[in-house]
Amino acid sequence: MTADDRNDDPTRALDDFVLRMRPPAASSEGAPDLSEFSARLNADGPARHRPDAPAPAKARGGVLRSGQRWNVDDVEDVPLVEVPRVRPLPTDIPLVTLPIVDLQAEEALTALAPEVDWPAVAPDTAPDGTEGQDATEEANRFAASQFNAETLDARLPVWQPDPRALRPRPLQDPRLLSQWQPGAWIGAVRQILEASTEFVTTAQGPAIETHAPQHLLLLWPPQRMDAPLLGRWPQQVRLWAGSPGEPDSTAVQALLATLPADANLWLQPDAEAVDWALGAEILLVHEAGLRPAQIEGLRQFIGAEREASFAQLNDAYQRPDGPHVVLRR
Repeated sequence: MTADDRNDDPTRALDDFVLRMRPPAASSEGAPDLSEFSARLNADGPARHRPDAPAPAKARGGVLRSGQRWNVDDVEDVPLVEVPRVRPLPTDIPLVTLPIVDLQAEEALTALAPEVDWPAVAPDTAPDGTEGQDATEEANRFAASQFNAETLDARLPVWQPDPRALRPRPLQDPRLLSQWQPGAWIGAVRQILEASTEFVTTAQGPAIETHAPQHLLLLWPPQRMDAPLLGRWPQQVRLWAGSPGEPDSTAVQALLATLPADANLWLQPDAEAVDWALGAEILLVHEAGLRPAQIEGLRQFIGAEREASFAQLNDAYQRPDGPHVVLRR
């Protein structure tokens, strides 16, 4: 690199470092030509070698190729790093020994037909028929056992779970009958009033009072010995507060509490066989401890029952062509 081509960029200081470290290749043409080198030394003319010529000013900074400016005070000397000499790669070809291939022997083996080991398809001795007979008898015995098992299953009753064990209810009172029996008392239960709330005046001031649904409990003594024919007038009428829905154990216990200890109770399943309006009217006339809400509810219930009876009277009966006869539709 000549003085003219010199660059002040420190990042280019190690350019051609590896080339300069390599020994020059021996020239087969003899000594190198230094004429060009001498011309480069004298490129600046005689003024370069004058002793009175001023020394060139030391560069104080510059601009890198990336456009960044640098100052000489920012340049730090780095230690000299010795780069190991790179060993040239081997140029000799390794000797590879390949096995000897006999082409004629290979072609001879290829021409041979392959040997296939087939399994034996026929037994050494012919069957005498006993094996087939044994297999048939075994199949007959298995079919007979299956038929007998199915026949036995068809004759046995199909197992069913006990409904009483599956229903999460307490045990039923033994005096409550599921079917009518002679000498049994007859009871009837029906909800007549919904749950309600009312404002009441107490010693502490006004308060809200909540009332459970009201049920009408009717009770008849044992009737005829051949059928549970109800009389029109019940022997006992009672207003009972309880949860809605079908009569629960508390309603049954309320009825059983008024019976003799050895008496049985049967609940009337037919609601139309009971004159509910009559029972509510008996309670309205004779029960002195009724609250205003209960009195109003009983009156509304009696009116609704009377209207339903009148509608049924018109719809359920008719007069045929014959005189003085009215028949039920």
